[in-house]
Amino acid sequence: MMAQDLQPWYRTWFESPWYMKLYRHRTEQEARQAVALVHDAAHVPKGARVLDLCCGYGRHAMALAEHGYQVVGLDQSAYLISQAQEQFAHPGCTYVVGDMRGPYPHAPYDAIVNFFTSFGYFDHHADHQLVFRTMFDALVPGGVLIMDFLNAEVTRATLVPESMQMVDGATVIQERRIDEPFVKKTITISNPCCYEVEYHEQVWLYSANDLIQMATDAGFTIDTMYGSYSGTPFDSATSPRCILIAHRPASS
Repeated sequence: MMAQDLQPWYRTWFESPWYMKLYRHRTEQEARQAVALVHDAAHVPKGARVLDLCCGYGRHAMALAEHGYQVVGLDQSAYLISQAQEQFAHPGCTYVVGDMRGPYPHAPYDAIVNFFTSFGYFDHHADHQLVFRTMFDALVPGGVLIMDFLNAEVTRATLVPESMQMVDGATVIQERRIDEPFVKKTITISNPCCYEVEYHEQVWLYSANDLIQMATDAGFTIDTMYGSYSGTPFDSATSPRCILIAHRPASS
């Protein structure tokens, strides 16, 4: 077995074509629904400059640009950025490689979005708090933050320990566990007589209150919390998502 242990997990997993293969069920329609929250719930006007932080292969960035925003998509994965430039190119969207801890090119922005649980990846809490401070500093006064995160309470209650599927002729086994303060996943991909490779995922199980506290500590004012892309109110016991909307005070 070839374990990807020489670098942080996100620097190997997100550079692999298997990441896109495994999450290809995430649709552009879902991305457009998430983007609708930016306009309808966060009231970010069309034409605004938006940073799609941890944009991956660009499905949300493309949807934002199609909605009329001027978008910069930033991701640490050079592979995913190359895929975004190839598959989700748009004249209103620029893709760049960068670290979510900063600095962010072309700042300041009118809004920053962080979709699809693209947060909580680091080993140390201080790095996550740094991300909030960097987002705050990269916004114009009055600028808006929309963060879409997992609901930690529901994740703990509904975690499926193991699943298996066939993807492009290979067997993919995903093993999940809670190892506080993280939810961890081991992904084993094997093709008999050809190869077997192992990847990992790890996300800090921040609660809604944790996210609110980090945002507040960074200087943000909290506006609201939604529990789904359709804009339903957040309920810690039942909501599938934890979508935080906050803003940088106009006087800061």
